[in-house]
Amino acid sequence: MLNNYSRVRLLTDRFVSEELRCGATGYVIEVYGDGKYEVEFSDANGISVAQIVASETELAVCEPSGVAEAV
Repeated sequence: MLNNYSRVRLLTDRFVSEELRCGATGYVIEVYGDGKYEVEFSDANGISVAQIVASETELAVCEPSGVAEAV
């Protein structure tokens, strides 16, 4: 199970209509009881570019890089 605010990587090209490709990274913003997750994807400036609902099998948790990210 993924948690809110987990950084995740997309494992599918199912969301190309949202201009998201496999490998895109985003953050879980909602965990639903049916095993689905709402994930928000942003550009380099932090502006939201897509918001999708995906299953856990379509997502992978991104491992921390050990380097602090700019906020």
